[in-house]
Formats: sequence, C-alpha cells, structure tokens
Amino acid sequence: MAPRQVVVAGGTGLVGRQVLRQLAARSDVEVTALVRRTGAGLPEGVRERSFDYEQEASYEALGGEIPCDLLLCCLGTTRKKAGSNKAFRRVDRDYPLRLLNRLQQLPGRPVFGLVSSVGADRGIGLYLKTKAEVEEAVRSSGLPYVMVRPSLLVGEREESRLGERLVLAISVPLFGVLQHIVPKEMIARYAPIEGSQVASALIRGALDTREPHLILEGTELLG
Repeated sequence: MAPRQVVVAGGTGLVGRQVLRQLAARSDVEVTALVRRTGAGLPEGVRERSFDYEQEASYEALGGEIPCDLLLCCLGTTRKKAGSNKAFRRVDRDYPLRLLNRLQQLPGRPVFGLVSSVGADRGIGLYLKTKAEVEEAVRSSGLPYVMVRPSLLVGEREESRLGERLVLAISVPLFGVLQHIVPKEMIARYAPIEGSQVASALIRGALDTREPHLILEGTELLG
C-alpha cells in the first residue's frame, strides 16, 4: 500500500513540532510541512514546502504539486503577538478556512485535522468565538475530520509567554492535588496537557480511524 500523503500547516508551533516528530517516525506516511521560509530545521524525512497563506496560488498547489490525503492544521497565534483582532483572526480563522476550502475542491475526500481549544463549544470571547467558527465550518464541510480541544499546553515554545508560565506554575500542582479528590473525567478537560499528547491524539484520530468524524478533548486526548 502506498504511503499516505500528510500535509502539516503550523509545524513550528508547540503541537505542530510534535506532530512532525511523530509523523517522521512512521513508515506509512510521507510528510510535507508548509513553511513561510525554508530551513526551519524540521525532522529528517519531512519535506519543506514554501507556502504563502496570503496567495491563492499556494492553496491551489495543494492536491497537485503538494500531494495531500490528509491535512493537519496546527496554525495559531495570540492577540498580543498578532497585534490586532483582525490579524489574530487572519491566522486562527481565515487561513484554516482557506485550507479547508481547498480540500473540499479535491477528489478523494482528504481528512482535515484541526488543533482547536477547550471551550470552543461555547465560543465566548474573541479566542473561543474564532475557534468555534472554524469548528463549525469543519463540521459542515462534508469532509472526514478530527478536531482536538486541549486546555493549557505544556512544552517548549519558540516564544516565551510569561502569562502562560505563571498559570502553569499555579495550575500544574493544583491539578495534581485535585486528581486525587475529583473524578479524573471531571477535571481532565481543563488540566494542562503536554503538546506531545495532543499531537498523538490528533495523529491517532486522523490516521488510524477510518472516515473519522471526531472531536477529542479531556481524557480522550490521553490515549
């Protein structure tokens, strides 16, 4: 059987890097990472493809010059880093929707995988409303899909986020105590989680499930 062609968008982020590392260790896939600039130091065996998210020609290459049976979208930023609400939504909503739209045009029903967020089912505030809009588009796309909803992510990032470090310093020991008091399924939804675990859940759902239609969160992300 020919290896499946997996495309990863956002492969330099916390979850995206883990996705690429784990995919590179598999023998049943060939992996292409969409990058703004080549030379990103990706795992051995992962192909780099320069991709301009503002240019329609880049999207048109998906399914042609860039073979794609499955696309894993790990794109994401923060309001602070983006600089404005509009810029934030461009990265977290517009780019994923354009990727999704391109996949809908391809034959063979490619799988769309998305890193979303816990709370996206309620969509309160800029961040969660944006995630909710993308989730709704994915569910309505007619494509097989996997969406993962992690809480606060634990792991190495390219950029330092003081606020997240402070929250982790408090929440990790707190949840360590609560897990002995409160049923696991009640707190797992909001407990900090390793980026590697989220990546594993995304890959497992997208590659190892036939015709997936999955939303994974809480204990479902733990394997």
